[in-house]
Amino acid sequence: MSGQKENLLLAALPREERERLDPFLEWTEVKFEETFIEPDEPIRLVFFPYDAVTSTLQELSDGSSIETGLMGVEGMIGIQFWLRMPSTPTRTFVQVPGYGHRMKSEDFLREVMERPESPLNTLVARYTHAFLTMTSQGAACNRLHTLDQRMCRWLKLVHNRVRRPEFPMRQEFMAAMLGVQRPTVSTTAAILQKAGLITYTRGRMTILNPEGLVKGACECLELIETQMDRIFDTPWRDLIRREDERGG
Repeated sequence: MSGQKENLLLAALPREERERLDPFLEWTEVKFEETFIEPDEPIRLVFFPYDAVTSTLQELSDGSSIETGLMGVEGMIGIQFWLRMPSTPTRTFVQVPGYGHRMKSEDFLREVMERPESPLNTLVARYTHAFLTMTSQGAACNRLHTLDQRMCRWLKLVHNRVRRPEFPMRQEFMAAMLGVQRPTVSTTAAILQKAGLITYTRGRMTILNPEGLVKGACECLELIETQMDRIFDTPWRDLIRREDERGG
């Protein structure tokens, strides 16, 4: 990667292809809970996060919801559009605010999808496979593993993508992500806090012991991230580690 702040899919492109796409990419800040995709509404843009993290939620008629996937520097928002679906029943919005590159869906269709030779198609295909693995593994995890393991997994997935120890997070948001009631989240977060893994106060989450989260998480954490590693020639966590060591 270069010193430029860049999503990994974009950074993996040959220089000439990245330069060709540059006029269609807008570097932009995204806010907490900003929505990218509304259920059953046209997908009007794709987004390549840098230090923002987004969530895809499955919402039910009784008002309950659960996260089916999260996206960060390793991927993109809008794979449904890449799969030639103009809309989707899920909602995708910003979980942790930050920056990334936005691209209009019509530009993405013309400049990427309708150009089979574009190397971004191969990268998005690999990412789509990894994302589908995340959704299926998450379904198994929600059924089979304890809430403290699931919370450790989820927090470490987020931490890997924001690459900073502190970020905004609301209890009701965590409850929706994990598919449980808010008091249950509060109790479990208190357990992790007592163990010295996190602190949580006034809507701010601080990761104190990232390796402790890894140890406390179920096997699903590494299964998910290993599939994300397969997208690139070099494992994605190594790529961002090198960038962070250079001062990003």
